[in-house]
Amino acid sequence: MNPPLETLLDLAGAHARLALVEIKMRSLMPTWLLFNQTGAPMIVGTPWKDDEDKMRIRKLMRAHMRKLGVVAYSFVCEAWTAQVEAHEFDLQEMALYDENRRPHRRADREEVVMACACDQERILWRQWRIVRAPTTEIIVDLKLKEFPLSDQQPEGWLAEMLK
Repeated sequence: MNPPLETLLDLAGAHARLALVEIKMRSLMPTWLLFNQTGAPMIVGTPWKDDEDKMRIRKLMRAHMRKLGVVAYSFVCEAWTAQVEAHEFDLQEMALYDENRRPHRRADREEVVMACACDQERILWRQWRIVRAPTTEIIVDLKLKEFPLSDQQPEGWLAEMLK
């Protein structure tokens, strides 16, 4: 039997806290926790350096999940977030009009740990703001952060791996 998605998000947060706050790793490797039909867990780290790597890993992980019969998973990584205004976003294409307005290129960006947990029926997200020491930039805490619109959580390929 697979754990509830809320439990998978708790595990993702605990993993990020252990790696970044307690062990003081400089970064968090993007990490998947996979469960097949029998409830057997598998952990997979998938480092990437750019969008091309992400898309390659997307294809590989989707094929790997199908081969293993994955029925639920969680994913956790570091990310940049920023508040996007309606005039910046093309709803038809589900993309920013200007690629230079992506969060990692914006002055108003925020550094977070982002996690999603998915099964065939539901997708849940959680995020934590990364808190750094002001003088050393060492990560000292992760603070749970609510999404701006509680009824409108993120979408994207990370949440569609079982489709």
